[in-house]
Amino acid sequence: MSVSAAAWLLAAAFAAPASAVQAVTRCPAGTKPMRTPDSREPWVCAVADERYRDGVECPRGSRAVTVSDPLDPFKCALSDVRLTPPTGACPPGHRAVPTAAEDKDYECERIQAGFRTGPQCPRGYVPIPTPGQMKPFKCVAASPKVLEPVAEPDFSSGTGTVRTPRAVRCPAGTERRYTEDPFAPVECVSKDSAAPKAPGAADYRRYRVVGDLSFESPKTGWHLDDAWRDETASIYLRLDLRRDGRPITVTLSRHRRSEQGYVDMKTAAWREKEWRGALEEGREEVAGKAALHVGVKDEAKTAFIRLADGYLAVSYAAPSDLFERYLPVYQRILKSLRFETP
Repeated sequence: MSVSAAAWLLAAAFAAPASAVQAVTRCPAGTKPMRTPDSREPWVCAVADERYRDGVECPRGSRAVTVSDPLDPFKCALSDVRLTPPTGACPPGHRAVPTAAEDKDYECERIQAGFRTGPQCPRGYVPIPTPGQMKPFKCVAASPKVLEPVAEPDFSSGTGTVRTPRAVRCPAGTERRYTEDPFAPVECVSKDSAAPKAPGAADYRRYRVVGDLSFESPKTGWHLDDAWRDETASIYLRLDLRRDGRPITVTLSRHRRSEQGYVDMKTAAWREKEWRGALEEGREEVAGKAALHVGVKDEAKTAFIRLADGYLAVSYAAPSDLFERYLPVYQRILKSLRFETP
């Protein structure tokens, strides 16, 4: 894209009517995706021009925002563009996030515990930007009504609003569900609506990759993405709970010695132990073939199944509060797995 075309697209984004909010998964030219500490708008398209890097005197069509980098926390972001995380297939324990790379639709980011926050001030103070100074913000006294530190400053008045974390005790018939909102990390939902029930014995159908393998997968509720013809043959099953946080996935990945970057089964199992803290859980056969089972308690399980020209890795990952509920899906896939090649 030429410089003039990029400038025209950026100008068009700034000049968009205030009422026309556009939802995108990739930022327009002249902007870049940045994470914020606000769970209601976790991503924004920040203006890349160095003139606005401090979030002060933002150009028309943009607004000052606080981002999650505590060393560079203030930016100008497009007002009429809402950046939403893209949908993409990522390895277990990772999720798709926006990218600035022109040759990619998304990046895969490892899911980590905790919340990403911006600048922090002591109780009773709020942060305001300090362009050109060694420290990008300073803490000023808030109004007497402000009782908690505020991550996002109010540029118009120099004061902020407060949201106080609330304690949650769930009543009978409900259960706790964790969110990504640091001010409301837990909510109570009905046990029937908290998450779909695991499929029953009759709620499966056989899925077949002709000439390679077949297994029983849930009939409804689970999205199946077949990437078996890719360089690393894979099949992804995902249960969409329509909530923030770690998704529930089962992944089948076929690794052949002939593929680029091949890592043998022993090394792959070692990586799970060394990098994720997995423990060996046994060597029970799967579909009549030798298999090594490893797992991280209430987080993930993987079965490495030895084949003539490599191995098949079957992995399951889920949030800790739902791990046991959907574990039978992973177990059913292993039990029903059949290979069509010697």
